[in-house]
Amino acid sequence: MMFENTRQKKIFDIISKKGSVSVDFLAKHFHVSKMTIRRDLEKLQEEDLLQRTHGGAMLPQVLFKEMTYLEKQTQNIEVKRQIANDALAYVVENSVIYLDAGTTTFELAKYLIDRKDVQVVTNDLRIASHLANAGIRVFIPGGLVSSDTGSIHSAEAIDFLENLNIDISFLAASSVDNELNVCTPNEEKVLLKKYMIKNVPMNVLLVDGSKFHQKAIHRVFNLSEVDYVVTDYKGNLEVEKKG
Repeated sequence: MMFENTRQKKIFDIISKKGSVSVDFLAKHFHVSKMTIRRDLEKLQEEDLLQRTHGGAMLPQVLFKEMTYLEKQTQNIEVKRQIANDALAYVVENSVIYLDAGTTTFELAKYLIDRKDVQVVTNDLRIASHLANAGIRVFIPGGLVSSDTGSIHSAEAIDFLENLNIDISFLAASSVDNELNVCTPNEEKVLLKKYMIKNVPMNVLLVDGSKFHQKAIHRVFNLSEVDYVVTDYKGNLEVEKKG
């Protein structure tokens, strides 16, 4: 480990014990300016010893394995419902919308049961069943169904989607790294999400704040590549938007 000074070593020790810490706390603790602490944190991040957050830093987080649907279903449910409710503003009348597999997009699906003016394409079996039972016209691509998530990700799914005119996609995310790249630990998820980004006129990302500052092995797309981000995350999302 490379430390330029003893303060940086002590900062690393504090974060190792606490998990996360604010710039304000460190500035007061070491009796230095916030700018000095920010420079220390930037150096430690360059060494991959921590991850910068809005107003502080935390231990690096890496997502190695996708959580099961049941595990996701119980996490941040009220936040996901609020995000889904906010996302309704982007649902256009008489449109064909794509709902990506995920628990936040499933919350959006719950709000759509009375929207007989839309048609839905989804790779999530739970979303498809929920909306079809409500009388919504639903299309679902073929391919292997994941036993963990109840979703479909395959080359066959891409072939199916190429024959559809989708107006809006609502995408989910496993994690978002420090460079605002949406990431996933599962290679099979990459193709379908990339297809949406490249081929659908409007893409909306639904992601709760707990997904930020986590990286996974596969980068899918950057937040600059979507049209809108609906989230409760309070950090800086100022990226150069497409178009």
